[in-house]
Amino acid sequence: MNDIKFPLKVRFYKGNDMRYFSALDLVRVFERALRRTSLPLYFTKGFSPRVKMSFSRALKLGVEGEIEVTFYFTREISADELKGKLSSQLPDGLIMAD
Repeated sequence: MNDIKFPLKVRFYKGNDMRYFSALDLVRVFERALRRTSLPLYFTKGFSPRVKMSFSRALKLGVEGEIEVTFYFTREISADELKGKLSSQLPDGLIMAD
């Protein structure tokens, strides 16, 4: 198995109706959106593998603002490639910052 992971840290703006999503809901939104792309995702080890990602801090429920997410991939990809493939899969109100 390939244990080499390539992290990519990205900022997102959470606004509009997305501000009512909790931190755990956002994890599910990102995981579902990433699985729909053809990106080389890195998965956790264990009985039920999940997409490997980490969040900087959780925003309070009902608050708009920026969140920082680190995604892990099996090969190096650019932020532009991630933005191109992931932006179309994310719901309205969750925007990838430049």
